[in-house]
Amino acid sequence: MDLLAYWRYDNYRRDLDEGAGFNFNSNQSRLHTAIHIGERLWLFTRVLNTGRSEYRLLARLNVVAKTINAPDYKYGPYRVWGGTASSRYFKVTQDSKDDIFEFLRLLDFEGASLHDKDRTSLAQACQTIRALRPSASNLLESFAESLQNESRAKAVPDEEKFEQALYESEPSQLNLILESPAIAYAESYKNKLRKSHERNRQLVQELYNLYSGRCQVSGHDSPLLYGVPTAEAHHIIYRSRGGDDVLDNMILLSPNLHRAIHSAEAHFDYNTLSFSFPNGRVEPLILNKHLQRRAI
Repeated sequence: MDLLAYWRYDNYRRDLDEGAGFNFNSNQSRLHTAIHIGERLWLFTRVLNTGRSEYRLLARLNVVAKTINAPDYKYGPYRVWGGTASSRYFKVTQDSKDDIFEFLRLLDFEGASLHDKDRTSLAQACQTIRALRPSASNLLESFAESLQNESRAKAVPDEEKFEQALYESEPSQLNLILESPAIAYAESYKNKLRKSHERNRQLVQELYNLYSGRCQVSGHDSPLLYGVPTAEAHHIIYRSRGGDDVLDNMILLSPNLHRAIHSAEAHFDYNTLSFSFPNGRVEPLILNKHLQRRAI
């Protein structure tokens, strides 16, 4: 069943500034239980325009995965992922003319409707994630056809190349990527990434020391077998899409598996401590000394 959820406007803007993540997080378990792979999560917000509460449609995530977040993740344990090719972020400004207040009140939900809500109370009523009847989903899809895509959502670097640039001894390649006009990060985030270069190198070394250069999924030990390290550090939540620069967001992988995870957009689950691939394959960790499981 498709869902409708409220997303704070400042969080939406931050998501774009730091690389759109194409995911949504919540403390509400229904984000997982009430939606299935292939269904849609619609996200909207409330803004103040000349002192009046108005509403904007922010995004449509076509759900491709559901995962559990790290134990201390501040936005809640439940996460859904939208496919980056099929999902949409909509171009939204605080003073644009696309107020959807009346439209929202017309939609048919499972359970209580929003017909009687005024401009102030509607946002509060939608703090609970709501299930949409098929007619409401179809109306939203028709309405979204008239909206522009937010180009910044796709204006991020290739994550594999970006990771390599973060770990290189010299930051020249990182600067080259960040200075590209095709990258839409906020300048403050670009500066943060530049400052994190040395920190990333230190974290990679910590991972290598912790696992003696072995892949945490396959156990492949290239230092023992070949006398050279080949495993690569991977950010679980991509650094190019706002992932944190901390050891709890990193894992050591063999090159082939690392490439497969990026190519297939496999997602990591902190409940099972495993990667799930779109074709149904699951790859659990066999080596783990630093990631904490979040039991749900």
